[in-house]
Amino acid sequence: MAAAIHDRLPERAEGVIVTRQGYAQSDFKPDNMAIIEASHPVPDDVGAKAAQTVLSAVDALGEDDLLIVLMSGGASALLPAPVDGLSLTEKQAITKALLHSGAPIDQMNIVRKHLSAIKGGRLAARAFPAATHMIAISDIPGDEIGMIGSGPAIADPSTCADALEIIQRYKIDIPSAIRIGLENGIFETPKPGDRRMQKVSASLCARPADMCEAAKVAVEAHGYEAVMLGDALEGDALQLGREHADLALKLQSQGRKCALISGGEATVNIRNPKGRGGRCSAYLLACAIALDGTEHICGFAADSDGIDGSEDNAGAFLWPEVLTAMGGRKQALDSLENDNSYLAFQQADALYLTGPSGTNVNDLRILLVE
Repeated sequence: MAAAIHDRLPERAEGVIVTRQGYAQSDFKPDNMAIIEASHPVPDDVGAKAAQTVLSAVDALGEDDLLIVLMSGGASALLPAPVDGLSLTEKQAITKALLHSGAPIDQMNIVRKHLSAIKGGRLAARAFPAATHMIAISDIPGDEIGMIGSGPAIADPSTCADALEIIQRYKIDIPSAIRIGLENGIFETPKPGDRRMQKVSASLCARPADMCEAAKVAVEAHGYEAVMLGDALEGDALQLGREHADLALKLQSQGRKCALISGGEATVNIRNPKGRGGRCSAYLLACAIALDGTEHICGFAADSDGIDGSEDNAGAFLWPEVLTAMGGRKQALDSLENDNSYLAFQQADALYLTGPSGTNVNDLRILLVE
């Protein structure tokens, strides 16, 4: 994103680029932009220092300045700036608990907004009276722009009470001082009517729907009927995998040659904290077990940023013999129950490894049926 806009900026413009470790592009090293690689999905000290660098930079802006925010999914972890009274270690623990809870991304981000000095519109509020314009790549089901990267430049309609309810629902442990702050509304975010948010504008430059439409064009070029299941699917990844397997079997029984295409962001309720896997591989493993070796059904599921969960794969592939390659159905079931979908597909030599993709428009799932 920074490379795309760099040549359109005035020479005196300066910036900070924060990306995931190993994701900096070697062929893009502008003199006027610092490039920082931080941890994702759990924040680290490097990201915390980067957030303070960003906040210091916007504090220096004046009425005639423009802050351009290029934002994609992942920024919630890459720019950690805990509210007063919350340590980075505590923020890391809360993030891990949210990731393991099975909470949808929008609910996770409501909590993140209220525990941050930079999210939920606070970055734009700090930049005022400078104007702020955010250009975002959506990884959020429904493309709610204020949820992308937890919306550092977007006024936040959610409340401390909303955040506290989510914390209680998923039994997330937080320090007592932070709980009291939420109960008293001390950590409230800037709202749409806040005067500091009146010089803010925002736009989307890429969406999950664009990815799904490109997939539709691709499968139709190979003679498949595209069956579009939606670009904003959420819910339990295992249940979603079973449902898609059932639908694939039904369409196959009708004699249709088709491709089931879906986007969105499913969730996994982690039972084994030491397990290895992500939502795409978990979805696909549940799907493979439900298909149980049915011939002429193949497919894949992958996160468009190249990272499924916290592993090195974007996702995985499925074909009729994949359970056999994993060591059999019993072994596959054991892997699923122990949150080891990554290891199951690794055993089958079925991991989808892309490396950094340079974008993030959420997950793509395709099942080819003949």
